Amino acid sequence: MAIPLEELKRQREQIQKHLDWLDAKIFELKPQVEGSETEPLRKSAEKSQALETSSTESQTPLPKVEPEPEIEPTYQAKTQNELLRAKVGCFLFFVLGIVLFIFLLFGLPYYL
Repeated sequence: MAIPLEELKRQREQIQKHLDWLDAKIFELKPQVEGSETEPLRKSAEKSQALETSSTESQTPLPKVEPEPEIEPTYQAKTQNELLRAKVGCFLFFVLGIVLFIFLLFGLPYYL
Protein backbone atom coordinates (compact mmCIF):
# COMPACT_ATOMS: atom_id res chain seq x y z
CA MET A 1 0.00 0.00 0.00
CA ALA A 2 2.18 2.80 -1.33
CA ILE A 3 0.86 6.32 -0.94
CA PRO A 4 2.09 8.76 -3.60
CA LEU A 5 4.46 11.48 -2.47
CA GLU A 6 2.16 14.22 -3.78
CA GLU A 7 -0.71 12.89 -1.66
CA LEU A 8 1.47 12.87 1.47
CA LYS A 9 2.65 16.41 0.81
CA ARG A 10 -0.94 17.57 0.25
CA GLN A 11 -2.08 15.98 3.50
CA ARG A 12 0.85 17.52 5.38
CA GLU A 13 -0.03 20.94 3.97
CA GLN A 14 -3.66 20.56 4.99
CA ILE A 15 -2.67 19.51 8.51
CA GLN A 16 -0.34 22.49 8.79
CA LYS A 17 -3.12 24.83 7.63
CA HIS A 18 -5.43 23.32 10.21
CA LEU A 19 -2.84 23.78 12.96
CA ASP A 20 -2.32 27.38 11.90
CA TRP A 21 -6.07 27.94 11.95
CA LEU A 22 -6.29 26.44 15.46
CA ASP A 23 -3.46 28.70 16.63
CA ALA A 24 -5.28 31.72 15.19
CA LYS A 25 -8.51 30.76 16.96
CA ILE A 26 -6.66 30.26 20.24
CA PHE A 27 -5.02 33.65 19.78
CA GLU A 28 -8.44 35.26 19.17
CA LEU A 29 -9.96 33.67 22.28
CA LYS A 30 -7.02 34.36 24.61
CA PRO A 31 -5.65 37.82 23.83
CA GLN A 32 -4.36 38.42 27.40
CA VAL A 33 -1.81 35.59 27.37
CA GLU A 34 1.76 36.37 28.48
CA GLY A 35 3.93 38.15 25.91
CA SER A 36 6.35 35.24 25.44
CA GLU A 37 3.57 32.88 24.46
CA THR A 38 1.69 35.26 22.17
CA GLU A 39 4.52 35.77 19.70
CA PRO A 40 4.37 32.26 18.13
CA LEU A 41 0.59 32.43 18.11
CA ARG A 42 0.61 35.83 16.45
CA LYS A 43 3.02 34.60 13.77
CA SER A 44 0.93 31.51 13.11
CA ALA A 45 -2.26 33.61 12.96
CA GLU A 46 -0.72 35.85 10.34
CA LYS A 47 0.58 32.84 8.46
CA SER A 48 -2.82 31.13 8.52
CA GLN A 49 -4.54 34.25 7.19
CA ALA A 50 -2.00 34.44 4.36
CA LEU A 51 -2.48 30.75 3.61
CA GLU A 52 -6.26 31.09 3.59
CA THR A 53 -6.18 33.79 0.95
CA SER A 54 -3.57 32.10 -1.27
CA SER A 55 -4.59 28.48 -0.92
CA THR A 56 -8.32 28.79 -1.51
CA GLU A 57 -7.71 29.62 -5.17
CA SER A 58 -5.15 26.87 -5.86
CA GLN A 59 -6.60 24.11 -3.71
CA THR A 60 -8.44 21.30 -5.43
CA PRO A 61 -11.69 20.31 -3.74
CA LEU A 62 -11.79 17.00 -1.93
CA PRO A 63 -14.43 14.46 -2.86
CA LYS A 64 -17.49 14.56 -0.64
CA VAL A 65 -17.87 11.67 1.76
CA GLU A 66 -21.34 10.43 2.52
CA PRO A 67 -22.06 10.08 6.24
CA GLU A 68 -22.60 6.58 7.48
CA PRO A 69 -26.26 5.76 8.07
CA GLU A 70 -27.45 5.20 11.60
CA ILE A 71 -27.69 1.57 12.69
CA GLU A 72 -31.23 0.55 13.44
CA PRO A 73 -31.89 -0.62 17.01
CA THR A 74 -33.02 -4.07 15.83
CA TYR A 75 -29.69 -4.66 14.09
CA GLN A 76 -27.82 -3.25 17.06
CA ALA A 77 -29.64 -5.60 19.43
CA LYS A 78 -28.96 -8.48 17.06
CA THR A 79 -25.24 -7.75 17.04
CA GLN A 80 -25.20 -7.45 20.84
CA ASN A 81 -26.89 -10.86 21.02
CA GLU A 82 -24.36 -12.31 18.61
CA LEU A 83 -21.48 -10.86 20.64
CA LEU A 84 -22.75 -12.47 23.83
CA ARG A 85 -23.22 -15.76 22.01
CA ALA A 86 -19.69 -15.57 20.61
CA LYS A 87 -18.24 -14.84 24.06
CA VAL A 88 -20.01 -17.86 25.55
CA GLY A 89 -18.83 -20.03 22.65
CA CYS A 90 -15.25 -18.88 23.05
CA PHE A 91 -15.35 -19.55 26.78
CA LEU A 92 -16.75 -23.07 26.23
CA PHE A 93 -14.15 -23.76 23.55
CA PHE A 94 -11.41 -22.61 25.96
CA VAL A 95 -12.71 -24.81 28.79
CA LEU A 96 -13.03 -27.86 26.52
CA GLY A 97 -9.49 -27.27 25.25
CA ILE A 98 -8.13 -27.15 28.81
CA VAL A 99 -10.04 -30.31 29.75
CA LEU A 100 -8.73 -32.11 26.65
CA PHE A 101 -5.18 -30.96 27.42
CA ILE A 102 -5.38 -32.17 31.02
CA PHE A 103 -6.86 -35.51 29.87
CA LEU A 104 -4.11 -36.01 27.29
CA LEU A 105 -1.43 -35.03 29.79
CA PHE A 106 -2.58 -37.00 32.82
CA GLY A 107 -5.40 -39.40 31.83
CA LEU A 108 -4.27 -40.91 28.56
CA PRO A 109 -0.96 -42.35 29.84
CA TYR A 110 -2.90 -44.41 32.43
CA TYR A 111 -5.19 -45.90 29.77
CA LEU A 112 -2.33 -47.05 27.53
